[in-house]
Amino acid sequence: MLKDRFKKAREYLGFSQKAIAKKAGLTNGSISRIEGGHSDNPNYSYVEYLVRNGVNYFYLIGESEEIKGQKIDGITRAEHESLQQNFDDLEKNYQELENRYNLLERVLQLLQIEVDEQGNVKQKK
Repeated sequence: MLKDRFKKAREYLGFSQKAIAKKAGLTNGSISRIEGGHSDNPNYSYVEYLVRNGVNYFYLIGESEEIKGQKIDGITRAEHESLQQNFDDLEKNYQELENRYNLLERVLQLLQIEVDEQGNVKQKK
């Protein structure tokens, strides 16, 4: 069962419930509920902590028997959300620039003007 995998993962890292709760920013009760099978969805920060510290994510979800994962320098949820917002903003800016470029291309075609690589404008022949 998944509850047993979370307990084994915690033990694999060498922590008591109390110690891992503190490190993952949770209460002892939340760890106890997860490992006791009384929580359908393990807390994000608990899963993140285990995975960042070398537990195989696929082990936690029951898709692998290999508990050992690779230690990773992950990012927090807040950092992820901030990066996602930055990405969305950049993508929106890119789309606006692409639309302007396409409009400029159509205007240049209508006016039969071309621009060379140095930025010089000349009439098409």
